[in-house]
Amino acid sequence: MTLHTAGKFQNPVVLDTMGDFIDLARLDPNLQGSPFPYFQPIISIEDKKVVGYEVLARGRDALGNITSLGYLFDKFADSRVAFELDIHIRELAFQQYSTSSVAQGKRLFINILPRWLNYTYRDDLSDVIDPLLTQVEKFGISPGHIVVEITEGEYMQHPDVMTRAVHELKNHGFDIAVDDFGAGYSNMSRIGQMRPKFIKLDLHLIRKGFSDLVYKEILNSLAFLSEKIGAILLVEGIEHEEEIYGALDIGARYLQGYFLGFPESTFSNLDELHQILHDYMRDFTERKLTHMQSLMYFKSITSEYFDVHLRELFLPDIKGGETYFRPIEPHSFPAFLRDHLRLVYFLNAQGVQISPNYKLVRDDDGFRWQIESNYMQKDWSWRPYFLEFMARRESDGNMRNYSEVYRDIKSSEPIVTLVHSYADNCLLRLDFSVAHIHNPLWHRKI
Repeated sequence: MTLHTAGKFQNPVVLDTMGDFIDLARLDPNLQGSPFPYFQPIISIEDKKVVGYEVLARGRDALGNITSLGYLFDKFADSRVAFELDIHIRELAFQQYSTSSVAQGKRLFINILPRWLNYTYRDDLSDVIDPLLTQVEKFGISPGHIVVEITEGEYMQHPDVMTRAVHELKNHGFDIAVDDFGAGYSNMSRIGQMRPKFIKLDLHLIRKGFSDLVYKEILNSLAFLSEKIGAILLVEGIEHEEEIYGALDIGARYLQGYFLGFPESTFSNLDELHQILHDYMRDFTERKLTHMQSLMYFKSITSEYFDVHLRELFLPDIKGGETYFRPIEPHSFPAFLRDHLRLVYFLNAQGVQISPNYKLVRDDDGFRWQIESNYMQKDWSWRPYFLEFMARRESDGNMRNYSEVYRDIKSSEPIVTLVHSYADNCLLRLDFSVAHIHNPLWHRKI
C-alpha cells in the first residue's frame, strides 16, 4: 500500500511501503517500524464483563517503546495519509478480531474523523464508506458488531456531510457512537438527529465536577439527554476509583479507562473484574440508599415539625388584598430548622407570588428576616414542583408536598421546597437547603 494525496487533501506525504508494512519514520523521525492496533476493553455495568473494545493506533518510538499514534491523525488530518493510516490500522484490527475466540460476539469501536468525509466525490459517500464495507466483508464481520465513533466537535464543523454519513452507515448496519460528548459543542438538535446507539461522555467534565458541584448537574443533564434519545451512556477515561462511583451516579451503563483495563495488543476478558465491579455496585447502592434515606428523613422531620409547631404560626396575614408573613423570631426555631430554612413566601393557585420573599439570613447579630418585595407577582407556575403539587391536590386531596432537589440559581445551594396549601388560593412555600446531605457520592474518595 502506498500513502498518497488526492483531491482536496493537502500536505502531501508519499511513503514507499512493502506489503502490509508502513514506515512510520517517514511520518515522524522519532518513530520506527510499522503501526499496529491496540484494544482497550469496554465494560458493561449490568453484566460486569467486557462487551467491546476500542481500536487504538500504536507504534514504537526510536527506543522501541510502544507509543500512541493519535497525534499523527491530527498532524496529517488534512492529508490522505491519515485516512490510509486509519485503513491500515483497521485492517489489522479486523483481521485479529475475526480470528479471536475471546472477542467473538463483542463489539469493536472504531474512530472516523468527520473531516475525512468532506473529501468525497459521491453523494452516497461510497468512495469513503466502501473501504470499511470491503474490510468487514473480507473478514466476515457483521456490521452490527462494529460501532463507528464520531467526534462531536468535528461533527459540528461538518454537519451536512456527517448527517449523510450517519444515514449511510446506519443503512449498512453499523452502530454510531458520539465521542467526546460534552467537550464544548453539544448541539442537542444535531445529536438528536444522529440518534446514536452510544454516547461517550468526556470525563474531562467529570473531573471538573470534583471541584465544582455545578458540573455534576451538567453531567446529570447530559446523562438525562442520552436516556431520552435512547442512547447507551458510556463514560470513558476512568482513571481513579472514585470516578467509577461518579459514572454510576449519573447512570452510565458502560465504562472504559485505565483503572479498569489498559489497551493491549490482544483481546482480554478481564474475568477478575466481575467480583470487583460487584463489590463497587454493592458499596454504591448502600451509599446511595443512605443518602436517599437521609433526604427522606429530613423531609419527614421538617413536615412533622411544621404540623405541630408552625402551621398556625405561618398562617398568612392578609391586608388590603395582599398577603404577608408574620415573621417569627428565628431564634425560637430548633437548630435543624434555623440552619436550613432559607426562604418563606406565598403563591396563589395560579402559581403567582402574592407576598414578598422573607429570607432568613445570618449575620454577626444572629439570625434575622430580610424582606425582598421585588419578587411580588412573579409567576412560578412553570416550575415542576408547583405543577406536581397542584396535580396531587386535585387528584388525592394532598395539601402538602416536597419538590425534588434542585439548585438555587443565585447561591448554587441544593434546595428542596415544601409547599403547603392553606386555602384554595393561598400556598405557603418554604425553601430548605439540603447541602449537608446532597454532596454527590463521587466527591468522597473511598
